[in-house]
Amino acid sequence: MNFNKKLAVAVSGAILLMAGQVALADSATDIVDALVSKGVLTEEEGRLITKGHTSKTAVTPVVKEKDGAFTLESANGRNSISLTGRMNLDYRINDSFENGRGDDRDTQSLADQFELRRARLGVKGKFANDFKYEVVGNLPGTATIDVAFLDWAKYDAAQLRFGKFKQPFGLEQLTSSNNIALMERSYVDQTVPAKKLGVQVMGSPKAGFTYALSTFQNHDTELNISGGDRASGAARGTLNFAEIMGNKEMIMHLGVAALENSYAVGTSSTSQTGHSITANNTQRGTISSFRSAGRGLSNAFRAQVNGAELCDPTVVVSVSCASEYSVTVRQQALGLEGIFATGPFKLAGEYSAGDYKGSSAGHALTGRNQVSYDTKTYYVEAGWFLTGEKYASSYKNGVFSSFKPTNDFDLDKGNWGAVEALFRFDAYDVDNVRITQNGAASSSGGRIQGSATSAVTGATSGAKTYTGGIRWVLNPNVVIRGNYSYTKFDDAFAPIDVTGATGVKDGAALIKDEKLLMFRTQFMF
Repeated sequence: MNFNKKLAVAVSGAILLMAGQVALADSATDIVDALVSKGVLTEEEGRLITKGHTSKTAVTPVVKEKDGAFTLESANGRNSISLTGRMNLDYRINDSFENGRGDDRDTQSLADQFELRRARLGVKGKFANDFKYEVVGNLPGTATIDVAFLDWAKYDAAQLRFGKFKQPFGLEQLTSSNNIALMERSYVDQTVPAKKLGVQVMGSPKAGFTYALSTFQNHDTELNISGGDRASGAARGTLNFAEIMGNKEMIMHLGVAALENSYAVGTSSTSQTGHSITANNTQRGTISSFRSAGRGLSNAFRAQVNGAELCDPTVVVSVSCASEYSVTVRQQALGLEGIFATGPFKLAGEYSAGDYKGSSAGHALTGRNQVSYDTKTYYVEAGWFLTGEKYASSYKNGVFSSFKPTNDFDLDKGNWGAVEALFRFDAYDVDNVRITQNGAASSSGGRIQGSATSAVTGATSGAKTYTGGIRWVLNPNVVIRGNYSYTKFDDAFAPIDVTGATGVKDGAALIKDEKLLMFRTQFMF
């Protein structure tokens, strides 16, 4: 080894020794690499000198920040983890009902109140470049899993998802609560399966086209082997004609979805008194229900079985049934959705038609009870960004994603963020109701011989809600909302647990409508 090489080796070794103490390994290995490239050192000599001193750039994670969210990413970009969370604090004023029974959960929902609507914390990221994940928990009360899924996402055209996730049915449902325009989703969302355990195939084979097909179960816990729990399915496809044509200023979205859902319903003891029915205490399972818009009156409509009861504000019908037998529910639905947006203006809507059937397993005395009915839910929503932002900038893969104002709120600079004015009309209708009991039991408990059948038909329920609101997006992390909703029930009704409203029927207060004023402070990252 000549003198120059000996000197180079000695100097390089000294630098690396010092680098180990002062964390300058990057600079030291750069020097060795330069000496190798100039031929002063051989590659083998260079490897021997740098042994145990791997470059920091190859192993040190990188911290990235975007819109107030931080991501820790490996140096090669193949692995990452981010902290995610949200908090919604609401205040609601309901001036429709003066008094309600404090022991009734339905009327307790009418109180003027603060509500921690959501508080969630989780992580998301990727590993081995092709796998993505997200795990989010709900914090209020007993912590529960909101979503937890793993994606194989190597190709845009075809991906796989495993875990608990939103099922592919409903534009509003698939749009995060962070990004929906008004405070609460419409009646359409009260008929969707939402977040369930399952497996999904999804993708975007070309720009402007998305699809998703899933199989899922309705319950997070073990299935009821003797009940009606079955594998269910949902599918959705969307086209954005503006994106297909290369127009980045507009949204011309059309989507269709289908749902087949079969599951067992748990029963609970219920005691009711009041007009239309006599006092009773029996086991009933709820098939489905509607709550008035803005999280107002709970169970404005409710259908129950195991007792085969249809509980509606205007009609209450009941037949008895043994409480120890399981209840099966089958739901079928079709959905249609659309968005037309240009610049700061938007018009969106959805329509869903559903069919429900709930039935008990049957009993020697009571026979097999069934409750069936059809639902129609729909909404039309208009929006206008007064500050000029474009809706197309927040549309991605068939839904609205996170939104960023043109200028974040900053009083010193005179910036106010983004301000959006909104209006929505939404409604639900229930019809084609049929309640049947085969081998009906008499009031004395005796058995009716033969195959006697009793049936009740013709009951209907419905409501229409008009909601106006303002969404003020201060920055990508903070949003303030204000909404006012007016709900008109199709028929005035006299609930057994509310008093003090105008009008009286059979000694109970008549309720015709509902008025809600709501505010929300929202933080997310």
